[in-house]
Amino acid sequence: MKSPSLFLRLPVALGLSVPLLSGSCGSAPEIEPVPNGAFTFVDGGEASGFERYRLTLPVPLDLDRAQVVRHELAWCPGTAMVGYLDLDLPLSPPGAPGKASYPWAATTFELRLEDATGRAIFRERAPLGEWTWSGAVGGATTSLYTEETCFEPTGEGPFTLVAEVVPAAEGAPAGVLGLRGGGWKTEGKPMPVSAIFR
Repeated sequence: MKSPSLFLRLPVALGLSVPLLSGSCGSAPEIEPVPNGAFTFVDGGEASGFERYRLTLPVPLDLDRAQVVRHELAWCPGTAMVGYLDLDLPLSPPGAPGKASYPWAATTFELRLEDATGRAIFRERAPLGEWTWSGAVGGATTSLYTEETCFEPTGEGPFTLVAEVVPAAEGAPAGVLGLRGGGWKTEGKPMPVSAIFR
């Protein structure tokens, strides 16, 4: 068995930065969200392999009501991001009735991000059942996205996230709008030493 003390001293001996050594091995630093327009922004830090940056709208979206909502964010991280609709619905396990079993999955949903001039950076409009449904089996939420909601911001902002709902049936779960992306794996960067101690 290798000596833990030698393992912890090695990065220092090589002149590498180890920012998490002040805490217990395996713990992550506490991250406070900050406001960004109507959104809250969280930077998971350089140790995050995926979804380092998370912009979340704290106000739930009612998918049972026809509406168009617009929310401004002052800026967006300059990296590959994805626009999501997070449903308050556990992802169905394999073999269980899926999204086709929900009548409200026929609800038409549009999500787009506009720059300061009103130009659409991305735009998707389709029934909820045609979006990609992702998440962890047993988790509390299901995240919906499509290839069209994958984007890289251009310009400095402000930006406006627009959502339009045309309901097809009642009983849809509440939704939360979000933008997530970044991370050393997503960006093709080497693993930072801080990720070892996360």
